[in-house]
Amino acid sequence: MSDEKQMLRDSAERFLRDNYDFADRQASVNAGEGMDANHWRAFSEMGWTAMAIPENAGGFGFGLADIAPLIELFGQYLVREPLFESVVLAGGVVIAGSQAAQERYLPGIIDGSIIATIPQATAAPLMAASDSGQTRLHGDLQFVPSGGSATHLLAQVRYEEQLHWLMLDLELPGVSRSSYPSHDGRRGAHIAVDVPFDQASLLLSGASADLATQALYQRAMLVAAAEGVGAMQGALDLTVEYTRQREQFGQPLASFQALQHRMASMLIQTELTRSLVLAACKAWDDHADNAVQLALAAKAKVDAAARSVTQEAIQMHGGIATTEEYRVGHYFKRTALLESWPLHRDALIAEFIKRRHP
Repeated sequence: MSDEKQMLRDSAERFLRDNYDFADRQASVNAGEGMDANHWRAFSEMGWTAMAIPENAGGFGFGLADIAPLIELFGQYLVREPLFESVVLAGGVVIAGSQAAQERYLPGIIDGSIIATIPQATAAPLMAASDSGQTRLHGDLQFVPSGGSATHLLAQVRYEEQLHWLMLDLELPGVSRSSYPSHDGRRGAHIAVDVPFDQASLLLSGASADLATQALYQRAMLVAAAEGVGAMQGALDLTVEYTRQREQFGQPLASFQALQHRMASMLIQTELTRSLVLAACKAWDDHADNAVQLALAAKAKVDAAARSVTQEAIQMHGGIATTEEYRVGHYFKRTALLESWPLHRDALIAEFIKRRHP
C-alpha cells in the first residue's frame, strides 16, 4: 500500500473511531433517519466522495484494491451512509457514459450533493412508453437498498426494445417512495415512478448498457465482500475484548483454551477471506482474465465466513449479544442482508460453476 493510500486508511480510521459512535448511530436509527447529514458532509470534505472518480474528472482515480481497506472500515464501524453505492457503483456507470452525462452528474457525486443508490440485480427495469403523444417512464421497484436516504437512483430502463441506464432524480414530481427500516439500521424504499421520460438523463444504451450492467453488479459483489470482511473483523475484535474482561471461575474467559481455539478459528477465517477479497479487487483493477470468477468466489466465501464468524461472536458473548444496545449482534444483521445483495449466495455459486464448466 502506497503512503498516500495508507494515509487515507489511517485518517478514515481516526475519523470513524472518534466520530462514528455506536450509541449515536442507534439514536439516529431509532429516530427513523436513514443517514447522518453531518457525516455525509464530512465524507465529502475529506475527499471520500471523489475516490473512485478519474483524475481527469476531478477525482483521485483510486481502484477497488485501493478503496477496499476503507470499505472494510465501513463494515467494522457499521457505517450506514451509502458512500460506495453512490461513488463506486453508480459513479462507475456514469463514468462509462457519455461526456455529457459525466459533466451532468459527476460534479454532484464528487461534492456530495448527489447521493445515488442502485437497485437489486434481480429488479425488473422501468418501462418507457408513449402515452397520448408523450413518452413516460413508469414502474415499481419493491426493494431499493438505501432508497430512503438517496437523492438519485441509478435505474435500468427498457425503451424501444433496448435496455438503458439513467439517473433518476427521486425528488421529481411523479416519483413516490415509501421508506422503511431494514434490519441492518439503514432505510430501504419502495419506489414508484410515473414521470415524463427525459432522454437527457440517459447514461448508456444498448450493448454498452448491457456491459455496464455486468460490470456494475460484479463491482457490487466486491464492495459487499469487502464490507463483510470489515464486519467479521469488528465481530472478532469485540469478542476478544469481551472474553478478556468477562470472568468465570475467577479467570478471564480468554484464558480457557477451548475459547481460544474458537477465536483462533474466527481469526483464520477473517484473514483468509480478506486475502481472497483483496486478490479479487486487484484482479478487477488489472482486468485479469479470472476477475469475474474471483469476484464470485470472494463474495460467496464472505457470505459463508461472515455468517460463521458473526454467529460465533454471538454465541461467545451470550445473551448480551442479542440486545439492540450492544454492537455485536448488528454485525450479524448487516452481513445477513449482504448475503442477498446484490445477488443471493446460491445464485453466485451457480454462476461460478457455470463459468468453470460452461
